[in-house]
Amino acid sequence: MTILESGSEVGPGDFSVVRFGGDDFSVEQMKEFAGIFGPAFGVEPFVHSINFLSSLSGLADVRVGSQHCGMNDFVSCGDIRLTSPGFAMPTDWPINTPFVATVPFTATGQLLVGGNQYDMVGRGTVTGTRCLTPCGRFSETQAILTYNFSVGEPPSLVLMLVSTIAIGIVFVLRRSVVNT
Repeated sequence: MTILESGSEVGPGDFSVVRFGGDDFSVEQMKEFAGIFGPAFGVEPFVHSINFLSSLSGLADVRVGSQHCGMNDFVSCGDIRLTSPGFAMPTDWPINTPFVATVPFTATGQLLVGGNQYDMVGRGTVTGTRCLTPCGRFSETQAILTYNFSVGEPPSLVLMLVSTIAIGIVFVLRRSVVNT
């Protein structure tokens, strides 16, 4: 299954919200925030894993077709792993200015619904915002990661092949019309 749409923000405050979906499936996870994203702002790749749990600390609502998992079932409904390069925040960044950067990410995971496992993949961009001191719209030192899934464009090699064939067909048709 391919993730086609999203609206996910991880951290800060009391809750993080994860929402995404695709053809005939959707995931929503509200969870108490419990994460430190400082390592995401270095130069090393950053991996963020999210478990879709329905428990006292969070509510998952996972749907695949007419099957459902979550909403106080107290079970795991799957997980997702989001991998991106680090945001590479400069060491001399002004302490009272929010640092904002966007990098690509990939996602892999599975949904566990109705006794079945569904593998899923996705990609997009993640925007990281970090304050080293209270700054901007933040009243405290914070880091926020906002993931936006996107649908890939068709490969350019395929488009080139299709356009070359189309030009060839037009050339042959035009030549046959001129020769008659």
